[in-house]
Amino acid sequence: MDAKTTGRFIAELRKQKGYTQKELAEKIMVTDKAISRWETGKGLPDTSLLKPLGDILGVSVGELLSGKIIEEAEMKDQTDRIILDSLKYSSRMLANMVNLVLFLIGLALVISPVFLTSRKYYWVGGIVFIGIAVLRTYLKKEGKTVKLTDRAFYAVGIAFHAISLILELLPLGAVLIFAPSPTERVIHTYSYFDLNLVGYANFSPMLTGILTVAVVILGITILCRYEKAKKRKKAVFVCSVIAFVLSFVPLFMFGSDGMTMISYVISAAMAVSICFQAVANRRELSAA
Repeated sequence: MDAKTTGRFIAELRKQKGYTQKELAEKIMVTDKAISRWETGKGLPDTSLLKPLGDILGVSVGELLSGKIIEEAEMKDQTDRIILDSLKYSSRMLANMVNLVLFLIGLALVISPVFLTSRKYYWVGGIVFIGIAVLRTYLKKEGKTVKLTDRAFYAVGIAFHAISLILELLPLGAVLIFAPSPTERVIHTYSYFDLNLVGYANFSPMLTGILTVAVVILGITILCRYEKAKKRKKAVFVCSVIAFVLSFVPLFMFGSDGMTMISYVISAAMAVSICFQAVANRRELSAA
């Protein structure tokens, strides 16, 4: 199913019937701009309009979507193909919508310091969201998924953990809460590797950071000799899961003040890394 092919077919049938775009639009109760958009391949009719549009133009829904008159002998094959194409088109549109939402969230976070002076580091999280949106878009080229090897999936997973490590090094993610008086609370943010956290018995950020370093280093060595690193892959996966769990400990210790936007982004990047590792490991087991 191709929007441009369907659009040309609609335009051809409309002219054969002697309708203007406005006249056809009135018959199915849409605007003439919608008809123009369909005929130029910039969109497809809503599913609720396909049957009445086909009836008016004298073709079946299958013929309308395939962009040609279908002979009875090939009707079944064409119908099956159209159904599959429709499902792929819907999936592609949903993926594009998700990418757009991720990009807009990232953009909002990037420009948030202009409006929220107390949240001047939100732009870091915004860059991560935009990066995810760009990555998802790259993995879809003209509706065809780019086939990644197991090693490539694993590399993407380690890359997300490397993003976590970079953010952990910034003095923005770990939190200490001080109470100078019964009615006053002061919140300071630190790097995950700051020894002040250990001094005040907030151990989880340091442990999370150490595990993240281990995951990144081991992950890089695994990528160098991917086929002969089965045990190390399991170790990296276990370390990744433990680091992810530890990253939420401050939330339970101190409540919502125990985590910043950056620490949430760190946890999210770890979750994405775990997913990519799981996919790579599962695909390898399936191929074995």
